[in-house]
Amino acid sequence: MQLKHDPLCTQKRRWKWSSVLSGLLIVVALLLFSQRSDGVMTEEERVLEIAQAVEVLAASQEFWPGFDPLSIPLAIFGGENTYLLRHPTPPDGFTPFNKAGHEIYIYPGRHSSVIANSSADIAGQVSATLLADGQNADLPAQRLAAISLHEAFHVYQRDHHPGWTGDEGVLFSYPVDDSALLVLRRLETEALRRALTQPGQSGCWAERALQYRRQRFEEMDISFSAYERGTELNEGLAAYIQHKANGQPSIDFPDKVFKATEVRQRLYVVGTALALLLDQFSPGWARTLEQQDDGILDELLGAALAKKYEPTTGSCGFSPAEMAETKRLAQVDTEQIASNRKRQRDALDKMKGWRVVILVNVAKPLWPQGFDPLNIDILEDGLLHKRWLRLGNESGQLVAIDVGETDISVLTRRAGEHALFNGVRWVMVVGLSTPDLNTEGGGVKLSAQGLKLHFSDATAQVEGQNITVTLH
Repeated sequence: MQLKHDPLCTQKRRWKWSSVLSGLLIVVALLLFSQRSDGVMTEEERVLEIAQAVEVLAASQEFWPGFDPLSIPLAIFGGENTYLLRHPTPPDGFTPFNKAGHEIYIYPGRHSSVIANSSADIAGQVSATLLADGQNADLPAQRLAAISLHEAFHVYQRDHHPGWTGDEGVLFSYPVDDSALLVLRRLETEALRRALTQPGQSGCWAERALQYRRQRFEEMDISFSAYERGTELNEGLAAYIQHKANGQPSIDFPDKVFKATEVRQRLYVVGTALALLLDQFSPGWARTLEQQDDGILDELLGAALAKKYEPTTGSCGFSPAEMAETKRLAQVDTEQIASNRKRQRDALDKMKGWRVVILVNVAKPLWPQGFDPLNIDILEDGLLHKRWLRLGNESGQLVAIDVGETDISVLTRRAGEHALFNGVRWVMVVGLSTPDLNTEGGGVKLSAQGLKLHFSDATAQVEGQNITVTLH
């Protein structure tokens, strides 16, 4: 077949490679000239390095049909200031900071919208957000750029595929303590790993993984399988974009196994694994999914295997010893869930520092306004939030977030049937430094490292290092 010359396509290729070359030259220049005399980059220089790494990655390949990372604003918190890139109308407080041809706006301190590697509405524009401090401070700029593409893809998903998501409320009732289901889940995960690491038997192990998945889904409520599939489309595909941006040769499966309670964490990896197997068995699948929107990754893989792979009975499988050990570990792990929950609860009572207890009027519960589902543990008497949480009602708001060396733990108790989504009636925050408390004007304002709360119709009582806030 004769190929026709497309001048527009040629122009785009020239632009792409010229952009890559230009980006690489600027990165080299930054590395050579943007360091202080002591060899350590300033925060501004670090952000510029990340910004350029994003541009280089964006020009390097098509990560997903129709997805342009540079069309999405990005907010970066560097540890001291917040930097906003590619935003059409920066909100009040941001001032221009133009360096190396980049239009960047700077905000002193952490902007309230930048609380995680995530996305947020900033002045009416949904933007990707990136933390370049804390545990991310030592990551190479290219790794942080790949994370920013992950978060930018979430913005793209929300706009183009709002159905690609799982109901996070289901996670709080997921049967993590069912050892039989855990066995099937771990066999499925290991089969996927072998499908990606044993090229000669890739199709066989992929089919084995789908068999275990079908059996497991048949034994679960449909809400749980829907949650898994929706989260694989949401987080799994974003992790797949990040995987491509990093140029990783393999997926980071855990050294041992996912914990019984690591349901959501596992779906990042499984979703990426399914996407990579689709790359192998169904090239062009991403364009098909982008067009049809309602596809399911494991079903797409199953259909592709049925067309391209001829299974051989008994050509791959787990040995009796492997099956027995998987069952033994699953039994042990599920039995430990109750004891682990008690241990975590006891640790809360023994934690040093100030603590704040909020007694909520049952007629005016606090509602979740933001939380990190990867850092929530289910305890016998509530939910333990270990990284950040935002709760509020018409009277005010509470925001708790890990800052610097401060590790905030928040225990919440339900106001209704659901552990969180029907409201919260009781809150305990522990591990606080000495707070600043203000009770003037008939309300309560409290701030400490990692915690801020303000309620207009409330009272506070202090006893030792315990503060009880009552919402009326």
